[in-house]
Amino acid sequence: MPNAWGRRLAIGVALGALVYLAMAVYAGWNDLRAALAVFRWPLFAAALALAFTNYLLRFVRWQMYLHRCAVEVPAPLSCRIFFAGLVMSVTPGKLGEVLKAYLVKVHTGTPMTRTAPVVVAERVTDLLALVLLLFVGSCIVRSGWLQLAGSAVIALGLVVALASPRVARTALGLAERVRITRKYVTRLEHAYEGMRFLMRPRLLVEATALGALAWFAECLGFTLVLHGLGIPEPVARAAFIYAFSTLVGALLLLPGGLGGTEGTMVAMLAADGALKPHAVAATFLTRIATLWFAVLVGALVLLGDRRLMTGSARRG
Repeated sequence: MPNAWGRRLAIGVALGALVYLAMAVYAGWNDLRAALAVFRWPLFAAALALAFTNYLLRFVRWQMYLHRCAVEVPAPLSCRIFFAGLVMSVTPGKLGEVLKAYLVKVHTGTPMTRTAPVVVAERVTDLLALVLLLFVGSCIVRSGWLQLAGSAVIALGLVVALASPRVARTALGLAERVRITRKYVTRLEHAYEGMRFLMRPRLLVEATALGALAWFAECLGFTLVLHGLGIPEPVARAAFIYAFSTLVGALLLLPGGLGGTEGTMVAMLAADGALKPHAVAATFLTRIATLWFAVLVGALVLLGDRRLMTGSARRG
């Protein structure tokens, strides 16, 4: 793995270790150990399976975007590229997954200005999908309207900004005035055109629907973890907590949402009556089954196919 990607991954792992150490101290080592001792571990395997379902559905969306952008990558190679990109899930906003665009360039010669917008579109439709889950959860449990409204305003504002020619012209004009970014303006223009193409309403709806199915799978996994610890959250409320916690981490642009997602999840579970050690245990297990499982899957793909980073991997 090139040094730049390796450094980003190392920073995420180090931050994760600090966050979880702080949470363990907050919960109390003995109390946390006691909470984990009562967990029904077969449910953790089901949570892992649901997380993997999330990755598969997001791969379908990745393939759809590549097809719409007329980027030809053989399906087996595209699958390896997508899953390798999961190793960068512990970067701010998961934008380190632009590694996928780099790998597509390595293997097909496609400029990153054509495929990097796909990674941004993935993140945008992830945000919209999470807002959609918040909406459904709020309607069912009849609460959480303030969190829903704030999240919706931010997510929809981001969509409008990315699709607005006026905003783009302003941003590119500023880039031309800055000496460091001036030489990248042409590339940025090409990338923006690709971004506008991906923000078309029909494609946006299709990608958001796939994203909603993907993230709902992880919401179900979170529900199973809660029930395994004896925390009786209904599916709708658990989905709301998971979606909002994930949104907070993403919008704060923290590596993998670390700190923001965990803190929000623990606080919301505690507010619903969960004991502190059980709330922390649920958060630990959920993040292992979602975030860190993704990193592990990506690392295993890269370790199992060392040629993937060099362009010498088989394309079939």
